[in-house]
Amino acid sequence: MLKIITLICALIGLLAAISLETWIRSRIIRNEASAETYAEVKSRKSEFWSIQYLPLIVMLALLAAALFVFVGRLNAAVFLGGAALCFVSVITGASTVVSGSIASSSTAVTGDIRNSLKTAYRSAAVMGLSVSSIALVGLGVLFFFLKREQLIDLVASFALGASAVSLMIGVSGTAFSGAYSLTVKSDDFTDYTGMFIGSGADHVETYILSACSAALLSGVAVDTSGIMSTFTATSAARYPLIVMGGGIIASVIGIMIYRGYVVKRPAEGLTIGNFVAAVLTAAVAVYFSNDLLQSYVYGVCVSLGMLAALISGEASKAYSTDGAVFKRFLPDVKRTGVSQSMIYSLSIGMISVIIPAVLTTTAMILAYNYANFYGIALAAVGINSMAAVNSAVRGFSINTASASEIASVCDPDAESPNPADVLLTASVRSDSVGKTYSGVAAYVTLVAMYTALSVVANNPAINLLSTPVFTGITIGAVIVFVCAGFIIRSIRMTSQVLRSRLSDSYDPEKRITALRGLLPLFIISFAAPLAAVAAGGVNGLISFSCAASVTGMCVIFAFNNAGKHFDRLATETLGTIIKLMVAVTLVFAPLFMEFGGIF
Repeated sequence: MLKIITLICALIGLLAAISLETWIRSRIIRNEASAETYAEVKSRKSEFWSIQYLPLIVMLALLAAALFVFVGRLNAAVFLGGAALCFVSVITGASTVVSGSIASSSTAVTGDIRNSLKTAYRSAAVMGLSVSSIALVGLGVLFFFLKREQLIDLVASFALGASAVSLMIGVSGTAFSGAYSLTVKSDDFTDYTGMFIGSGADHVETYILSACSAALLSGVAVDTSGIMSTFTATSAARYPLIVMGGGIIASVIGIMIYRGYVVKRPAEGLTIGNFVAAVLTAAVAVYFSNDLLQSYVYGVCVSLGMLAALISGEASKAYSTDGAVFKRFLPDVKRTGVSQSMIYSLSIGMISVIIPAVLTTTAMILAYNYANFYGIALAAVGINSMAAVNSAVRGFSINTASASEIASVCDPDAESPNPADVLLTASVRSDSVGKTYSGVAAYVTLVAMYTALSVVANNPAINLLSTPVFTGITIGAVIVFVCAGFIIRSIRMTSQVLRSRLSDSYDPEKRITALRGLLPLFIISFAAPLAAVAAGGVNGLISFSCAASVTGMCVIFAFNNAGKHFDRLATETLGTIIKLMVAVTLVFAPLFMEFGGIF
């Protein structure tokens, strides 16, 4: 029965995505300007994908070979399955990257800004519904057709496959769009293709990793449930999928609530759908918590995760726009020069870390008190169960930014209210909220992953003053900043190629490559966990994962609210890299446990 419910929820999500995609295409106003812009954006999208295939295939082949040799044949096959699932879900949702921005901009220049904003939101929702629904189908096949013992052996490999694809697409996508923003001409527009696709890749990765972490910790649920409980670890492993299925239906309802805008506050009411979806998902979680696991506390843990994300998102509005509580002096600072503005924004970003850090930590502490490590994993599942509606908010900010630039190029002399200005305001007001949702989801999922690692490694006692642990902490904290540096380097190198392309001396045979400079980053993602285990054994590995997660969380939240010069280093890039590194530790943990480390 649970299989059928899960499948029906996923199918409803896919049908909703198809219906929205059809509606969005009908909103494109056909004229010469929109046709030319449509062709240009489509060309950039094709170019982005064309440079992904070969490096992606090579990386997946090397990882599959490593799994085949060192872990197991079935693990290698499941790894490729997880990779294929992630890729298919992202490429399916990315079909709206062209039609969404064109439909929104072409509607806006006619003066119908209300429908323009609704179009931008719904086109982003197509990505969210696509990635969550397709991911749920894959997870359902894995969770419902394998025995729990097989699932525990294979689930980490499945998660690693999704994470590897997300790394390649997400990081290179951000570099691709970031390079455009540095080099775009005044009569052209920035390409947001890579950023939109990277956002979808990040959401599907976190979605899959949270479910897999809960499965790995399902035994803890049974061990800590009390002597009166009779549910099995299999039920505990499958419970998150029911929550995620309910989250898809709730997200469809939440997505349809957003209707438009107020001119002076064009992002007003954008997050109401998130709260509606959260209430409905919480109701499903509480009901099935009692039905499957004989207690309401597990549903409470799910609700705690959603609550932390929603409150953090609302709080981020105070840091996100000019004139808001914490940025009330930014308009005056901007008049003193770009450098002063950057310093001011960076300081605000650093201060903004405290709110999501306190809220997410509080939620995880409460979830731990209710259901131990399994409760933390359920908090992550709760946030990610709303991936569709959360992705809609994040994608809305990207789509409206893209539509704003296209509108300014197509109709630069528009009368007040200028459509490009209204769309840009909507993007700025929603940007921090969407990134905060993604950041909270990534952080809680990371914590669930490294607690799962401690369980897989038989939960060894850790002494913070011991040399292996201190070494692991140091490597984990430092590697975050090293990765951030390589991301910046990659954007700069890619922009140099793009600048040549946009100049009169452009060589048509020279393609943009969003992967320039990223090879060291990919190597580091796999080498860092190996360095931690080589230095400190299993204790060093666990402390490495903990330090990278906490440090990465702080950097991500700081950059989220530090302005456009820094937010390229946020969730879709740095968060994706850290999740991959922790996934690597989970897959190879049994192999690592045989090696004691230098110290």
